[in-house]
Amino acid sequence: MAYTVAILGTGLIGASLGLALGTADPESAPLGRCKVIGYDGSSQQLRIARGRLAIDAEAKTAAEAVKEADIVVLATPVQTLPALMREIAPHLRYKALVTDVCSTKASVLQWARELLPTTVSFVGGHPMAGREKNGAEAAELDLFKGAVYCLCPALNATAEATDLATAFVETIGAKPYYIDPEEHDIYVAGISHLPFLLATAQTEVVTRSPSWREMQMVAASGFRDITRLASGDPVMHRDICSTNRTALKHWVNESIRVLVEMRTALEDDQIDELQRMFEHAKTMRDQWLTLPQNQRPGEGDQLNDTDLGTSLGQRLFGNPSALLRGGKKK
Repeated sequence: MAYTVAILGTGLIGASLGLALGTADPESAPLGRCKVIGYDGSSQQLRIARGRLAIDAEAKTAAEAVKEADIVVLATPVQTLPALMREIAPHLRYKALVTDVCSTKASVLQWARELLPTTVSFVGGHPMAGREKNGAEAAELDLFKGAVYCLCPALNATAEATDLATAFVETIGAKPYYIDPEEHDIYVAGISHLPFLLATAQTEVVTRSPSWREMQMVAASGFRDITRLASGDPVMHRDICSTNRTALKHWVNESIRVLVEMRTALEDDQIDELQRMFEHAKTMRDQWLTLPQNQRPGEGDQLNDTDLGTSLGQRLFGNPSALLRGGKKK
């Protein structure tokens, strides 16, 4: 069958999804041929997405976009989702799959449980791919190729819906990775959200200096690379921080602890201790760089109906929130 996909929000991620769906081989792609309907509160972004062939048709309202859609993708900033869910709820097709692309998942799953009808299935989504640029003009056809795509089914999501979410992810060239929403938020706070805060902190530290005018003349690739994420969308990252504060606070505190260790080593002339940290960090990063993409634990595994009643984080690691209290994996 041919699926109709509604993408609400045609910025970087939404437009890239449309490009990937529209260019997928209809003979081999799990979803087959798709019709992509786009909606965006910005008529300019919608026009750019249509001009780039990221969508097949434009909708004037979110309600119009979803009324015939088999799959609805919410691709707007996370804090806009409650209002958007309320708007589309009365217009969703029976048994439609509703998903999102936001960087935090626990809050989104709660909103979906409260605001969407029980006649649809919600599977939260988060593609682990992006750019520091935003907007439909920055969209890329292969943005998701080979990327891990986190999926968090609601407890009432049907098996058919999770299968459809898997097919959606595979059609755009990504790898489905089913994960508990709380576990997701804790982990991405450390490996995705904290790097943005650190890049911002690095930029703030030097640009606040009275010497910045002179310093910027000698800033080169090292400064450019470590501050790249600071060019990201401020509103999007504000919303990420507001919906993932507890986990982010944990990782910020851990960062402060490591920086204090480094400062102490500098004050006490413990150069060997600094070298030990440098060597450990280099070893760990080098090992991560060589990790085969297809060997992430559980990657591509689907949760069955029994699994959905038990947190993946609890089954694999005990209570994932214990990590925020300094707990260890079991």
